[in-house]
Formats: sequence, structure tokens, C-alpha cells
Amino acid sequence: MLSEMKILNKTEFREMDEILRSYVENYNLENLIVKISYMRKGAKSPYSGICYYKKNKIRVSINKNNKYPIKIKVGSPFNTASWEYYYLNSPEEVILFVFLHEISHYLDYINGLAMGCKETKADKFALWMMNKLREKEI
Repeated sequence: MLSEMKILNKTEFREMDEILRSYVENYNLENLIVKISYMRKGAKSPYSGICYYKKNKIRVSINKNNKYPIKIKVGSPFNTASWEYYYLNSPEEVILFVFLHEISHYLDYINGLAMGCKETKADKFALWMMNKLREKEI
């Protein structure tokens, strides 16, 4: 294993720590800290994630009140006709998707790529890593 990132998981999904590591074991993420937690009470969004590039931190949050499956849309905000839709069927899939999405941003940063709007790229990277692209249509 090339990397040993630190995972601080405050959810009941403790098995996710090793699952997340298995997806990124070939990347050098030795200084990365990943925080997984529940969203604040009353939050409306099913999940959130953020990458603090310069601090080597990723935060993944999941809503305890989610109803599954969760439908996500992937595509340019400027061309809604091109959106593709996917389902995340469990809290574990949501955590994995958000984590991999943020890893895409982090990898761009550590590889010196421009950090401009790359949400669709990060979503597709996450889905590709999850091997979900074959199940794309609703």
C-alpha cells in the first residue's frame, strides 16, 4: 500500500474505513485526513462533502434521515438536457460516492491541475471508481 491516510469516522458505518482505503490504496495520500460524520439535525441535503486542499483534509457528511435510493444527477449545470441520473442505494454508497468525488478534487490539486469547476468530472470519477457507469439510466 502506497498510502496511509487517517480516517476519523463518527458514524455507525465503521466498515467504511477499510472500504475507502481499498479504493485509494494505489494513490499517495499519506498526509490526508478524512472526516466522516452525520450532517447537523434538520439538514435538508442528503449528503455533503468538501475538500480542503491546502490542509490535506476531506470532510464527508451524510444525513441520518435519508430515504433510499437517493437519485443523483450528473452533468453540466449549464446544459440540464445532458444530465444523467444515478441511484445511491445505501448510506455506504453515499459515503463512498462523496469520498471518491472529493478524492478526485484532491488528486487534481496534488497533481498541480487547475482547480476550477470540475464537479461533473469529480462525479464521473466517483461513479467510475464505484463501477456504476453501466447502470446509468433510471
